Amino acid sequence: MLGSYTALLPYVQERYFANHAVMSATDKLHKLYATDIQPIVWARSVGVEVLNELDSVKAGIMMAAGAQGRNKTGAATSAGWNFAGDMVETVATTVKTAGFLKDVVGNAFGTVLKNISKTA
Repeated sequence: MLGSYTALLPYVQERYFANHAVMSATDKLHKLYATDIQPIVWARSVGVEVLNELDSVKAGIMMAAGAQGRNKTGAATSAGWNFAGDMVETVATTVKTAGFLKDVVGNAFGTVLKNISKTA
């Protein structure tokens, strides 16, 4: 019967991982934008500006979020999903590396300031 639990079960199983990926991304974005810690706000602002300037990355993220392109006949296309996934992974790795570099530079700068204050 149309609309019955057994008729809808394959759809639920097929969409499980995609739905959880969207929920996970939404949860991470909520946590990112719910904080007012200045280094996180700064990193978030820089990240948004960088994404805004990189059209191919922005398009990849939009496709990963469900935006679909159209071919010449107007039919929806799904090209670019792998590209979008690769770009999101690249951005995540870049953000992680930037955080690591910030810690290293911050620690080095703090050590220099501490040494200067000891000699003064």
